[in-house]
Amino acid sequence: MGTSDFVEPRFVDRVVEFRVLEELCSRVVALPIFLYGPEGCGKSRLFREFVARFDGVGVYVDALERTRVDRALFFSPVVSELREFVRVIAGAVSGSVGVYLADRVFDLVSRVGVRRCIEGERVVVVVDDVVRAIGVDQVEWYVKWLYESIRKFVEEFHPRGLVVVATTSEGVSRRLVSRHRHAVVYLLWNLDYDSFYELARELGAPSREVVDRVWEFVGGNPGRLVEIASVFRWDVSSWIELLRGRLFEVFRIVRSEDLVGELLRVIEDPDVFIHEASPRFEKLLSILEEYNLVIYKYCMLLSREYLRPCPELGVGKYYAWQLPAYRVVLEEFAR
Repeated sequence: MGTSDFVEPRFVDRVVEFRVLEELCSRVVALPIFLYGPEGCGKSRLFREFVARFDGVGVYVDALERTRVDRALFFSPVVSELREFVRVIAGAVSGSVGVYLADRVFDLVSRVGVRRCIEGERVVVVVDDVVRAIGVDQVEWYVKWLYESIRKFVEEFHPRGLVVVATTSEGVSRRLVSRHRHAVVYLLWNLDYDSFYELARELGAPSREVVDRVWEFVGGNPGRLVEIASVFRWDVSSWIELLRGRLFEVFRIVRSEDLVGELLRVIEDPDVFIHEASPRFEKLLSILEEYNLVIYKYCMLLSREYLRPCPELGVGKYYAWQLPAYRVVLEEFAR
């Protein structure tokens, strides 16, 4: 399977997350949900699928889409009357279409309210990858704006249920949002092994042994699995070589800060950021978070449970490597 004829695979798993989202949509959730997780863990696919199957009023915005409105915005099936509105927006946008829509997402939902009576209906609004689109320096303002917009929307349209979600892969933004009361922060993690194997079979994995090898390096990350299958045709060694080129720059920065010893400790156990907290470990954490290599995970999952530690995949109680491959490659450099 080459990159030119790649077709998005069938959606797998996330049964528990779907059930939680359905339950949340049955009432007005007064605070926006700020969902973060590793790059490629499936946040975008989860919410695209949820909105596509939602039987209420659903609006999804891909904040990273720069040019095409039809890719940046779509609605749940019951909101068919707004399809024509996409063409109107296309003629009005200057600059990044995703950012334009993210800034006006409640205008879109209000337009639904004007065109049809949504009193007593369920409403879900998703703004995907908002932090990379608007910048980390704007995330606190944006989340507070969502919080205030929820109250105004409920007062005007009286929905039976309302859930507003903003997603990100930026660990730094989680810290900024968590220090305020304007949002509820949840974590979304990678697939478990059985779901990962099911997806790998959908992608044409040549054998279970190959899937197991990929699992060792990506730890259930569906985005990286798709990348290895479609771009590298299951050649894990070539994919690792690509990572080496990216991560050597990070290692150069770590070495220039004289933090190689601390890096080796984090490779052994990411929870040293807690157990051996120091200014030097804090500096290293800032570097690894900036490059989306390590993520804080002592946060409730969207499925209403906590992710268990898994040392063989680099997952501690408090912190985790976003991919096991990151620590493997960095250890090569460090030793």
